Amino acid sequence: MPDDDLAYLTIAEASARIEAGTFTPTALLDATLARIDAHDRQVHAYVRLMRESAVAEAAAATQRAAMGQRRGPLDGIPIALKDLFDTAGVVTAGGTSAYLDRVPEQDATVVRRLREAGAVIVGKANTHELALGGTTNNVHFGATHNPWRLTHVPGGSSGGSGAAVAAGEALGALGTDTGGSIRIPAAFCGVTGFKPTYGLVGRGGVLPLSMTLDHAGPLARSAEDCALLLNVLAGHDPADHDSVARPVEDYAAGLGDGIRGLRIAVVQSLLDGCGDETLAAFARAIATLQEQGAVLTTVEPMADIEGWEYRTAPLIVTEGATVSEAILRERPEAIGEPVRTRIRSGLDANVHDYIRAIEFRKELEARFERVLGEGGVADAIVLPTAQDTAEPIGETAWDEVSPTDKFRYTRIFNHTHQPSLSVPCGFDADGLPIGLMISTARWRDALALRIGHAFQQATDYHTQRPPL
Repeated sequence: MPDDDLAYLTIAEASARIEAGTFTPTALLDATLARIDAHDRQVHAYVRLMRESAVAEAAAATQRAAMGQRRGPLDGIPIALKDLFDTAGVVTAGGTSAYLDRVPEQDATVVRRLREAGAVIVGKANTHELALGGTTNNVHFGATHNPWRLTHVPGGSSGGSGAAVAAGEALGALGTDTGGSIRIPAAFCGVTGFKPTYGLVGRGGVLPLSMTLDHAGPLARSAEDCALLLNVLAGHDPADHDSVARPVEDYAAGLGDGIRGLRIAVVQSLLDGCGDETLAAFARAIATLQEQGAVLTTVEPMADIEGWEYRTAPLIVTEGATVSEAILRERPEAIGEPVRTRIRSGLDANVHDYIRAIEFRKELEARFERVLGEGGVADAIVLPTAQDTAEPIGETAWDEVSPTDKFRYTRIFNHTHQPSLSVPCGFDADGLPIGLMISTARWRDALALRIGHAFQQATDYHTQRPPL
């Protein structure tokens, strides 16, 4: 197969072909590195390649495949890591100059699990500084560019991870999501991104932003690929105090069960202000789900709450400032503008406002669980992932000007701690991708992935390649 075709296989397809002996993990990595060499000067998905160790990992995976000893579907698959995930002996900088010399002694828990599964770690993907932003315009490492239109942002903060998958520079990637930072890049870059239930994927060894809202999860080409990654990532993590010990589940097992009879709900009030092309793509996506037997309904979990968008605002800046307090007080210049200004405000946060925000977050969680949980009126809530498509990169690489509140829909499901999936569902007139978000009750991650898989079985948006 041509290198470009190899690099754009899904994880499931690549794994099956490695198993069949069609090609080797070494050939797959070579194709991936060829894409990086050809295009990453334009895209800038990576801030740090791990080429030497990746070649060694691919060679070991090739040997295992030849001996019939593959460790599973991820064995030999090239994966990118957001530059928040610790890698033993390799700098993990979190997108900030404050950590340029930070070299962890051991891998993050999920990185260790990927290595044990045989995955090939390609390198560290660019992130919005300290994960606090939605553009991945990074003042220290440079802006990541959207592979679909290089003048536009890839979203953030996991923009490097989304761009790497979209550009054929990795078959999958890890990201983090505090208010939408996996799902927004997935939507903007035309890939699939999954934020698992809070506590399902351990965050040990992951640089934090907000310990009450941070989630770690996968980006890949398809919901099936995200399920295969989740099978390895999920599990109790003693290094994460919010990790929950649960029985092991196979998230790929029921993907083909279909969605006939499932109740798919729309929160109609949230669609106010959504772009016309996004709304049109959303309507087509709803029609596709109905054609597969889903039943459409509406819900309004927040109908009687005024200003809910702002009532949880103290959480991210207060917790983020606590994480970075020493830097903010002793060498604030190490953090670039405008992230420094925003996060510094958390140093003077009112403790009463912070506690009220925590209590309100719990109220949101309870309301959405009543809708989606056992005895609820819906099996899933569907919304556009973002109100509009990716905006242009500003005149200076770190501009934060955005025409819409791109996190308006995604942040809800960080507060509710529920699983939330973004899948591609169309393109605007300029050829920029649009995302569909599917969210379910806590611990019903497999159901969200199943709905996404059913949608992708009926559409081909996730198979499209950007015109690099």
